[in-house]
Amino acid sequence: MRPTRSSLLILLLGAGCRGDEPQMAFVSERGGTHEIRVLTRSGDDRPLASAGAGAGLFPIAFAPSDPSLLAVRVADTGTGPEEQLVLVPMEGGKPRPIGPLAARARNGSWSPDGKWIAFESSAQSFRDLYRMTVDGKHVRRLTDNREGNFEPEVSPDGKWIAFVSSRDGDAELYVMPARGGPARRLTAFHRDDWSPRWSPDGSRIAFLSNRGNSDRIYVIDADGSDITRLTDRTDAQPSPDEQEMDPAWSPDGREIAYTFRTRDGRSAIRIADAATGKWRSISDGKGKDWMPAWSPDGRQIAFSSERGGDTDLYRITADGKEVTRLTSARGADWLPRWVR
Repeated sequence: MRPTRSSLLILLLGAGCRGDEPQMAFVSERGGTHEIRVLTRSGDDRPLASAGAGAGLFPIAFAPSDPSLLAVRVADTGTGPEEQLVLVPMEGGKPRPIGPLAARARNGSWSPDGKWIAFESSAQSFRDLYRMTVDGKHVRRLTDNREGNFEPEVSPDGKWIAFVSSRDGDAELYVMPARGGPARRLTAFHRDDWSPRWSPDGSRIAFLSNRGNSDRIYVIDADGSDITRLTDRTDAQPSPDEQEMDPAWSPDGREIAYTFRTRDGRSAIRIADAATGKWRSISDGKGKDWMPAWSPDGRQIAFSSERGGDTDLYRITADGKEVTRLTSARGADWLPRWVR
């Protein structure tokens, strides 16, 4: 019988029960550096990988097809940070740099089959987009613009890459074939648009924009039509002192979780209906809650919070009724990434 993904993870970790299976990875500063730790289903957490002295590791996303984690290693070279994509094996071991253009690379995005990665790099230019096989042996340059191309996001079907480019002046959204080719511009406004996020079915893209004099989430059809502000869909301009950040689609594509920052600097986790824009707050907003991440089944959201005095991870049900503190060790824990 073919082993399931769950049984494979348990085997790799040398564990004999589901409680030892990893549930999510996150950044921890509790040891004085930025290391990656893993939270298990039993509630325990343990170190997974460290970048060593003078460097930090930051998780991006788990592979769709095998138990490995794509991360970026950031090191201070004395002349500025150097960014390098690495693969972190879930069974432990040293993170493996990938690709001959790994230096000064970031914002990696998995293909849905886990066989290749799109990323941005300044190895040969200011910033351009590349794709490479997961073994790092086959690298293809996708863009060549002196103004810069950023934040590639592979579509759920693996056929397209959404990205941000300043080729026409300010930052706008574009899409291009995943194997390279002419790019199609999606947005056109005299303010910046950034952080594209595909809906699970690939029909729409959520993104951030300050076109309304405040950072807000917008949604646009994948063909560039029907651009809509996610929330507060009135003619009134939102307050510049209030901002929306960290858009995250629910697994079924019906809702978008996000961080809402208030005028006093506090922030809360909100969920908006992707079709109507009607929103609800699932955290109290009395402190700083941010970086929402949906569980694969869509029932829970992990997030970072300072409500306990330190920065820790919490988990809340999508209806906001049950909140669980996940970490409590001294030192900041943040940037949760669920195992797929």
